[in-house]
Amino acid sequence: MPDDQSISVDEGVLLPCRHLRSKGMYVYSDSGHDGSHADYDNTAFWCLKTMTNFGPDDDLVCREDCHRAGRSCHEPL
Repeated sequence: MPDDQSISVDEGVLLPCRHLRSKGMYVYSDSGHDGSHADYDNTAFWCLKTMTNFGPDDDLVCREDCHRAGRSCHEPL
């Protein structure tokens, strides 16, 4: 089994943690626009393990940090 730093998909993009959640995951839209913006993102994220905006490792839950395989609580999809 590969070490947790080598778990990735094409082009070096790390897999998100299976416990990462955001409100956008539960809103249906057929507009074709994902609603995210590269410069500004006000999406609220939470962890299913803690049900708060802090993960089990007491670090903030966000899109960038929860794609890091180096986090002790990271479990890829």
